[in-house]
Amino acid sequence: MGRHERLLIACAPGERRLVGLARGEVVAFAIERPRHPDRVGEVHCARVVAVVPGLAGAFVTLGDGTQAFLPAEEADPDRAEGAPVRPIGALLREGQAVAVRVTRAAMGGKGPRVTTRLEAALRAEAASCAAPALLHPAPPLAVQWLRACAPAEIVTDDADHALALRAALPALAGRIAVHRGPAPLLDAAIEAELAALAEPVVEIAPGLRLSIALTPALTAIDVDLSGGAGRAAARQRRAAANRTAVAAIARQVVLRNLSGVIAIDLAALPGGRGEREALRRDAEAAFAADPLRPRVLGFSRAGLLEVVRPRIRPPLAELIGTPVCTVVPSAVTAALAGLRALWRAAAARPAAALRLRAAPAVIEAAQKETEALAFLAARLGRPAVLVADPALAGLSWTVEEVPRD
Repeated sequence: MGRHERLLIACAPGERRLVGLARGEVVAFAIERPRHPDRVGEVHCARVVAVVPGLAGAFVTLGDGTQAFLPAEEADPDRAEGAPVRPIGALLREGQAVAVRVTRAAMGGKGPRVTTRLEAALRAEAASCAAPALLHPAPPLAVQWLRACAPAEIVTDDADHALALRAALPALAGRIAVHRGPAPLLDAAIEAELAALAEPVVEIAPGLRLSIALTPALTAIDVDLSGGAGRAAARQRRAAANRTAVAAIARQVVLRNLSGVIAIDLAALPGGRGEREALRRDAEAAFAADPLRPRVLGFSRAGLLEVVRPRIRPPLAELIGTPVCTVVPSAVTAALAGLRALWRAAAARPAAALRLRAAPAVIEAAQKETEALAFLAARLGRPAVLVADPALAGLSWTVEEVPRD
């Protein structure tokens, strides 16, 4: 979540898209799928199932049976900041009940991470509870954003969501408005920019682009500068391009929610130590507005500019598909996109009888999205018509009129 002046919350069947704006520019973006929560902020009375000194932590079972990792530095709720970390075996034992909060979502094939550093009232509540059990669900993502950064204007296109936000945040109720009218809340320019976040290549200026690749170990970002010039002019052009690229990278990192180790290969290896130091300072300034406070480590011996950003929520690529060099959308993403298109088409043509025709995998995913289907039926006044068509390849879908007999 970046610092922003306006928050737009576009609600659709099965998901909400949160867009933060500052000076008319998109500075923050997230997708929330209520049926697929990332669980950050949940509070559980958990059960310790394994103490693992070799990993300096323990595995605990949450209320729904999910296993989470509790690092030793987070296993002592009374440890002062900066104080030595006691061995995990001295803090926990197998079978023990412990109050925890989820601090990092499951991602990259690893389970969630938790902490015991909670308010005394929550620990007292957990003490009277039979483990494992969920004590408090995570607040909706918009509530978490607004608690951290209350923009001057909050606009959603769903009246029910506006009511829920006003109830959860009465101090901000006067700032929460409902978007009305035929035009969508997110205009075409914003939609195009959000769609581009799924692409691995970002064109940031003529002849200057970024290539972004997620791997299990790190995120690699390559800066490519095309075109030739004389040696002196090329050096000046390269230096200017790298400064532009660093600012663009900091923005893409926030919008795509990239985290962990981020290795940046700039346009040619910066020459002297002074040039590298100047770029390091440029990077620190570019990342300074990021609320997760990434650390700019400087240049490695291989000439890569290294940044480390805390891992809290999955990257956008993992949320919407498979984080490879090109995002491969999941069946859920295709199904929700189809339902969103059906909703918009039906709202624009209320007298028309419309249906979603899609590949079987997409229809199967859509049928499991019961909350999304209920959302759609409540607003259309009738259930959505879904038709599986084996002739459609992959995750294809289309919105069409129901043929008349």
